[in-house]
Amino acid sequence: MNTIEIATAHNIVFRYELATTVQRWLACFVDFAIIVIVALIISSTFGRWMGLSTVIIVIFAAFYHLLWEMFNQGQSPGKMLVKLRVVTLKGGTPTPNDYLLRWVFRLVEIVPPTAGVVAILFISSSERNQRIGDMLAQTTVISLQNNLGISLESLSGFKQEEDILYPGVVRYDDNDMLFLKMSINRFVRYPNEENRKILKNLADRFVDDLALSGGKYNIDFLKRILSEYIILTR
Repeated sequence: MNTIEIATAHNIVFRYELATTVQRWLACFVDFAIIVIVALIISSTFGRWMGLSTVIIVIFAAFYHLLWEMFNQGQSPGKMLVKLRVVTLKGGTPTPNDYLLRWVFRLVEIVPPTAGVVAILFISSSERNQRIGDMLAQTTVISLQNNLGISLESLSGFKQEEDILYPGVVRYDDNDMLFLKMSINRFVRYPNEENRKILKNLADRFVDDLALSGGKYNIDFLKRILSEYIILTR
């Protein structure tokens, strides 16, 4: 599965899975079902004024994705259900202009006469699972199913009375520590060279950020960093 790496404020890289074509179309199907249901309700409500109900339905359907994503942090109801989100390629929240650009090309890529074929071809073949609107807006859609799924408070029961060796860990945030915890867990489960290298890079960054010198900075050091962060911030 394709992934995208997003740097936190402290330059620790967090890896997200990109939404697959199937996930994106499942979200699209949910949104389409909602639009159909609302259209039926509008038709029954304004049945005597067919012209008015048609105008309302067209406006609602046309602006549905744009308004939901713009005012709901990149998530329509379908994306919320499937746990997807629109982000920029740098990991930030898209601007209104980004959402607008995606929306304009949605009208070409997804609605008739193309019926979504163009979007499917681009999402399934592009490196970052992007349709044309994503490419032009420099955005993509990520899956939230395997990220930020745990809270720091539940990670471990650390003793509050232990001496604090690294008070500077308060400069980090929860996303940094969640990435650290997942990296440690992944190494414990799969102690291969790639995961070992990730831990070494993390240790080197903590050493640089906290201006440490001497000592052996290994997995126990990283566990201590995590422990003290929880103690100092909870």
